[in-house]
Amino acid sequence: MATPLVTPPLLLWTGIAGVMLLAVVAGFAAGLAFAPSWQEWRLKRACRSLKRLYEATFVQIEQSEALCRQLGEFQNEVLAPAQWSRLDDVVRHLQSAWHAVAEKHRPQNVEAAGEPAPFQLEWKREPIDSATGLPDRSALEENLQQLLTMSTASRQVSGVLLVSLDKGDQLQRRFGADVAHRLEARLATVLVKASRDQDLVCRIGPGSFAVLLPCVSPLTGARVAETLRHAVRQHRFRAQEAGPEIMVTASFGFSACLPGDPPTLVLDRAGAALAKSQSCGRNQLHVHDAYHHTVCRIA
Repeated sequence: MATPLVTPPLLLWTGIAGVMLLAVVAGFAAGLAFAPSWQEWRLKRACRSLKRLYEATFVQIEQSEALCRQLGEFQNEVLAPAQWSRLDDVVRHLQSAWHAVAEKHRPQNVEAAGEPAPFQLEWKREPIDSATGLPDRSALEENLQQLLTMSTASRQVSGVLLVSLDKGDQLQRRFGADVAHRLEARLATVLVKASRDQDLVCRIGPGSFAVLLPCVSPLTGARVAETLRHAVRQHRFRAQEAGPEIMVTASFGFSACLPGDPPTLVLDRAGAALAKSQSCGRNQLHVHDAYHHTVCRIA
């Protein structure tokens, strides 16, 4: 029996379907290949008009803010130091570009609503703690209130870092009270030397310290806290100058101070981060996210 021939209409529709499939595949491939060029062309087109460029800038910054908020929702995963550094560089470059825009386009008699205004503080360094020579807890409370007042007035984020000597009771039982006090005083010196010039270190109790950090973003504050943690861990503590090295570490808890925050809330957040560090063992740093109320570990 002879094989039936394919009718011409069927051949026609088969050819049309093949052409359409090729067109779809070619269009998809072209879209992938020319998508970057298309975005670049749209940006160049927007640059021809200040209004269009403003809208494009607004959309991009708004999307970046949304992505940052999503990034902050991750509770179990922690960014590596290189990732922190990369983000901080991008933010710094963005701030520099924004300052250039503000200087050119902002009216002279209108202050930018979202631009932070850095400030300087004259710290009150008395009363003094006799054991370390640092301001004591009452001085911390006055200075913290001053810091928060200035932060609110200038719309500038600042930070508070709490530090607690690890295994202080064990040090005292093993080496005696005098040696434990000398080690604590040495820890205070290490914290002062590792902190920034504009920061204030206070002793708030036995083996406990607080560092006030004015005008820092949460990211920068976490990096400063990590610098202090590393300085303590790398320092060689000794009871005597030529004596054997004694292992001394500390736990750290950092929280940002948002404009309008009361002192109790800031200390509670930093205290929660410190408690998390202490529960994880020695030489730990945890950061409280003042925006989403989460605590994350910094390796």
